[in-house]
Amino acid sequence: MANLDNLGTHVDGTLIAQSQSQKEVTSNALDNLMSNATQAVLNVAIADSIGSPTVADRSLTDDEFFGRFLFSLTGTPSLAFDVVLPALGSHCFAVLNQTGQTATLRVGAGTSVAVATATARLLHSDGTDVRALAPAT
Repeated sequence: MANLDNLGTHVDGTLIAQSQSQKEVTSNALDNLMSNATQAVLNVAIADSIGSPTVADRSLTDDEFFGRFLFSLTGTPSLAFDVVLPALGSHCFAVLNQTGQTATLRVGAGTSVAVATATARLLHSDGTDVRALAPAT
């Protein structure tokens, strides 16, 4: 395994050193990280902030974003909201929007994708732009 850049931000994302004892411990941790990054679900609760205007935007951390495949958006925001993704790496992921409002997935000012309520989308982020890989379901 040459490199795990996206998982390297995680405490268990370090590669196995040649002189390391108990290599199986690090190998098991890396296997768990890869399994989560390709199969696990992160429930992301969306809530309005206090103040005016009311906003419900949510930024994902590196570990949240690269450590999961499916992002299940829940909660009851009062208006459409943005989910801001980390501006590094490349990651394919899915979003299931169950909030009752439209969610826009973006990285900074790059291309974004809107995910309507009660729909799922397969997406890709290259650290600048977010693009849909398949139609909404």
